[in-house]
Amino acid sequence: MRAATLALIVSLKDDSPSLLETLSDDREIALFETAWNSGESDPLQVIYESRSRQEKEESEFADYVEDLLSKPFLRPEIQEHGVQWLKSKIRIEQYQKSEVQAAKVIADYAFQVFSQEQDKTDFFLAGPTAKVRIRVFVVGQARGLDKAA
Repeated sequence: MRAATLALIVSLKDDSPSLLETLSDDREIALFETAWNSGESDPLQVIYESRSRQEKEESEFADYVEDLLSKPFLRPEIQEHGVQWLKSKIRIEQYQKSEVQAAKVIADYAFQVFSQEQDKTDFFLAGPTAKVRIRVFVVGQARGLDKAA
């Protein structure tokens, strides 16, 4: 069974942890880790910029499809492809919303585990049918003191 990975981005103030962000997308985790390892001062900003670019590209494409579908003399097969794309987009958005909700529940529990044992920065949470790898990155400290999975 392949384990999903969830990254918790945490800040420590006076040894009191605060959850800043949860990453559940493997691509975003890899991007964050690359920025983290390269000494980027704000690795989360790299994620936010990537999300913004992706959202802009998706929005532009959706506008293109919508514009295409509004043409009065569109060939039926092109119209059908456009409608299928829109249906797929809706299904993907519903799936992503469910994934975000599940990730939040898991992240909240994993954050409690980390809060109680702050040396746990790379661990697994497992249930009867699923296993999730939890990686904790503590940001905002001197690089020599950072805890990273």
